[in-house]
Amino acid sequence: MIGSGLKKLAAEYGLNVDKGVAYGSLQGYAATMFEGAGWKQVIFATSFADPAQRMAFMDAVNGVNVQKTYRVRQMNMASNAIQVVFNDTVGTMKKIRAFLDWFLPLLREYNANAWNVCPECGTEVTGGKWMLIEGTAYYMHEACAQKTTQDIAADNERRAQEDTGTYLKGAVGAFIGSVLGAVVWALVLMAGYVASIVGLLIGWLSDTGYRLLGGKSGKGKIAILIASIIFGVVIGTLCADVITLLQMIGNGELPGVVAADIPSLMLYMFLEEPEYRSITLKNIAMGLLFAALGVYYFVFRTGKEVAGAKIVELK
Repeated sequence: MIGSGLKKLAAEYGLNVDKGVAYGSLQGYAATMFEGAGWKQVIFATSFADPAQRMAFMDAVNGVNVQKTYRVRQMNMASNAIQVVFNDTVGTMKKIRAFLDWFLPLLREYNANAWNVCPECGTEVTGGKWMLIEGTAYYMHEACAQKTTQDIAADNERRAQEDTGTYLKGAVGAFIGSVLGAVVWALVLMAGYVASIVGLLIGWLSDTGYRLLGGKSGKGKIAILIASIIFGVVIGTLCADVITLLQMIGNGELPGVVAADIPSLMLYMFLEEPEYRSITLKNIAMGLLFAALGVYYFVFRTGKEVAGAKIVELK
């Protein structure tokens, strides 16, 4: 996704916009820009032919507090790309411009590869094409782009063949994890709170259980995780009521009622007492809302895992 601020910046630098990103030669270096909730990102598809120059460049970058000076949340340097993530608040575009004014001269000073050096073969490209590989735009020879596309397809196929897990085993693990999370959810509800961190915990336990029991890395995993998370919230909400009723029975507040009567008592109250039904549904709804906020990362990560690596041609 790319918003108006980055689009304006891209236009200033003569970059193109396609497939939800701005890309092109940014003062001689291949750059990709896009954004999400609370962040903006610039990725430079470049590398250093000389390891000594690369180390000197890293020393120069590390000598500046980029978080404080330019509002950089995260900077990652891979073999063929430099990822820069900015916190997106008021004034961030001004910070990004200041960062580029400082950063681009550093790339030139330490001889980073220019935009038209093919990342596949390392030679200069004339008449090539822009390819978007896992969210980063690279300028490549047509033959190199075809080879990279074939390699990615082969790797995705190999991963699919090596995945010996099953949805059934994964579902068992995910639901076991959600039950453990439901216990924590019940305790939190009894304490009078509803917290997104518990939703995150249910998601983490479900995801961990899915992996530990050998779940299959396919699109079905997303549906299983969502179902297990909903299950955890609902069970946790009901468990809180069960514990409360057990305490009331133990204290003699419900004469004639024993533990075995709790399921039928809860069903009766849900059907016949509007106040109890309203509170129960409200707790479940709030729980699902906060759980959705808390587990977004796990569902998003799973979506990327099952999709495999992606490569598309940019116009």
